[in-house]
Amino acid sequence: MDEEKDLNQEINVANDVVATIAGMAVAKVDGVAKMAGGFTEGLKAISGKKQMSRGIKVESDGDNVKIEINIIVKYGVNIREVGKNIQDIVKEEVENMTGNKVERVVVNVQGVKVDDNDDEKVDTTDDTEE
Repeated sequence: MDEEKDLNQEINVANDVVATIAGMAVAKVDGVAKMAGGFTEGLKAISGKKQMSRGIKVESDGDNVKIEINIIVKYGVNIREVGKNIQDIVKEEVENMTGNKVERVVVNVQGVKVDDNDDEKVDTTDDTEE
């Protein structure tokens, strides 16, 4: 009977782990130029830490997860198709690796990367980041 009690223990997956899994999944999707982050993400970049979770926000309620992803897309791609591909792969990989149910994956396209050779040529919707 003691063995059954041990098997019923909870396993909690940290939001940072879920965000890292999601970030690695996004990296597999064609058409994504890079992840987009806000002010706190900029501070992490200054500290020299490369984070796969950059631009990803995770909210969890027990075994249910909501994920918000901020990206910059490559110029010329079908944005809706890229977004749908991200939603599908993130949901599949997070559910497979964590056992948690992904309720929702929101993809926010923050800008378009115009030139592959020049990181400075990114047209974003927020003019304050320049």
